[in-house]
Amino acid sequence: MTKATVIRARGMVTLAGEGPARGEQLFAPLRRLDDAALVLVNGRVEEATGWKRCSPPPGAEVRDLGEVCLAPGVINAHCHLQLSHLAGRTRWGGGFSVWLESLIPLLREPLSAGAVAGACEDMAARGTAHVGDVAGEGLALTDAAARRAGLGITHFCEWFGMDAPFIDGGRPWPPRCREALERSSVPVTDVSVPLEARCAPAGHALYSTAPEVLREARQWCLEQGRVFALHLAESAEETSLLLEGGGPLFEVYDGIVLPDDWRHPGLRPLALAMKLGLVGEGTLAVHGVQLDPQEMAVLAASGAALCLCPRSNAHLAVGDAPFSSAVENGVLCCLGTDGLTSNTDLDVRQEAVFLRERCDAPPEALLRMLTVNAAAALRLPRAGRLERGAPGAFCLLPESLCF
Repeated sequence: MTKATVIRARGMVTLAGEGPARGEQLFAPLRRLDDAALVLVNGRVEEATGWKRCSPPPGAEVRDLGEVCLAPGVINAHCHLQLSHLAGRTRWGGGFSVWLESLIPLLREPLSAGAVAGACEDMAARGTAHVGDVAGEGLALTDAAARRAGLGITHFCEWFGMDAPFIDGGRPWPPRCREALERSSVPVTDVSVPLEARCAPAGHALYSTAPEVLREARQWCLEQGRVFALHLAESAEETSLLLEGGGPLFEVYDGIVLPDDWRHPGLRPLALAMKLGLVGEGTLAVHGVQLDPQEMAVLAASGAALCLCPRSNAHLAVGDAPFSSAVENGVLCCLGTDGLTSNTDLDVRQEAVFLRERCDAPPEALLRMLTVNAAAALRLPRAGRLERGAPGAFCLLPESLCF
């Protein structure tokens, strides 16, 4: 049975035909349709055009949204959905290690299916079409919640610890995710692929995941065409730990995550990641706050993508998300919210609003980061555009992102 819907709005930015953009390409004009119509048939875009030119199928439902501007459903490239039950309970404003110390005791609490479901439903209601989520023991729970909410999801199965072996029976999955993956053989209704095909092994960070595990996870992702993700250069404490072997982050992790025989590598985060072979096409580095302009140029030349989480960085007082430096050096940039332990909500549009207000970033650049750039970073070939045959997910643009 065919289900057709026509969405009418004051304006629409489709990004039809657009690919990922870097540097000055981010600022190129985008076409806006006025008095627009989005025709959806069975959840796919049939037509995106002006109201007077649209040709809806007979019997199509018409929804007039009024004085709003539509855009493709946005993509939250980095999130921690499994920590949603800890919202509002961590300490902000004192730096990364202060926040981490407040978080660690809370991690003993059981996950909350209700909190994850609520977070997914809220994201979908605000126009998020897809999320890149850091996965742990709640992988199956999170996947089910996202599917019920109509969210696409990519799971980054995160290795954490300096003593965990990478390979066990030929499978690359961390123990926290392995059981859920072995149990799952149910395909996803809309894309007909098993859970494992939407997962990738990932590293937490250079200071918390064994180097050999990071190397093997990255190599597996290269061989399988998956995205490899890790937190990189998020705080000055991380840089100090790797360069000098001390500081607040060392005090938090010493004897708990860092073994007694651990020795600091004496390298800045990007240099160490490059040495381990972690950076290149298919890498999604998250945060990048401490990357200097020279390092940003190296990251750009490697082909890696960078996910900025500006509100999380501000809340934790780790520094400003390096929007200007990343753009000037031609890095492929996208946006993420991080999680509710470091942010007030998971609406990735608000990351763009924050950069618009804080950095005077132009709406065209921000909209590309929310859509086609994030789709490229997560390797989602049909996402991020409203064009014939694409998924029919759309969002309402905040006023400050309209043009």
